[in-house]
Amino acid sequence: MEKNSVRKILHRLDLERRQLMRPRFLELGLTVGEGQPRILNCLLEQGEMSQRELADACMFDVTTMSRTLDKMEKAGLIERKVNPSSRRAHLIHLTLEGKEKAAQVQKQFAWLDQVLWGELEEEEMENLYKTLEKIEKNVKNML
Repeated sequence: MEKNSVRKILHRLDLERRQLMRPRFLELGLTVGEGQPRILNCLLEQGEMSQRELADACMFDVTTMSRTLDKMEKAGLIERKVNPSSRRAHLIHLTLEGKEKAAQVQKQFAWLDQVLWGELEEEEMENLYKTLEKIEKNVKNML
């Protein structure tokens, strides 16, 4: 096998995953390229957090996160409140509408998980996961 085969298939999978999920998230009224689904899911799973913590959890830079949160706040999905431990920082939390939208996002992610597993056996998926963890470690070691 050629070494570039893994890179190529990972790239194709990412593009195909985006193509598969884009219409589902657009139907929910979310802007996909800005990571709104990931932000909603993260806040639903982990609860209120600072913008920096949220950016780290979603693997976004803070500037991108700030612009996206502005849009999400205008859409009524999130609220910012002053962080009692730091007047300059805000805590981000979901509104009621945001929680409902996040629950819909989680259903879409669960559907995607089913698609990804497909006909794979548990052992095959565990082996794939371990291999992908090693690839991730290789990349992180270069950062």
